Amino acid sequence: MTYGMFLALFLVLPCAGLAVALRRKMTPAWAWSVAAVALVATLYTAPWDNYIIAQGVWSYPPGSVLGVTVGLVPLEEHGFFVLQVLLTGLVLLAFTGRPAAPLPPAAGSGEAG
Repeated sequence: MTYGMFLALFLVLPCAGLAVALRRKMTPAWAWSVAAVALVATLYTAPWDNYIIAQGVWSYPPGSVLGVTVGLVPLEEHGFFVLQVLLTGLVLLAFTGRPAAPLPPAAGSGEAG
């Protein structure tokens, strides 16, 4: 199995299914938040991956990746950074949804209004 096939099966398909199921819950704020976290994850993780690949600690067997790299890191690995954040954001959205509207004050709670 290539890295691209792994991403398609275990990240793209679940993300697509959840995105369709949750499309009404997604807001622009949610999308921007996920994009920001994906950017941070990529900026934080890519230097580490470059370092461990350069040190020979981590490698990608020939034929398992496309061969397109950013630095030493295969394009698929960068896709993993983004797709993993997206999947986590979708799962979180599935469990939390949109914030509930504030409840009106209870009668006799002592609040003026």
